[in-house]
Amino acid sequence: MSDHHADTSELEKAIDNLVYKLYQLTYDEVKAIDPEFALTEQEYTAIRIE
Repeated sequence: MSDHHADTSELEKAIDNLVYKLYQLTYDEVKAIDPEFALTEQEYTAIRIE
């Protein structure tokens, strides 16, 4: 049985990061789309899709 009140915010952030990378957005483009983006430029650059 699933918990409909579970906190999925971390999973949602991870999915957003993968989508940004799939669309090959630069860090500056991501910040323009999501001004509250929590990762540093180095952390974002380090994300790899395998």
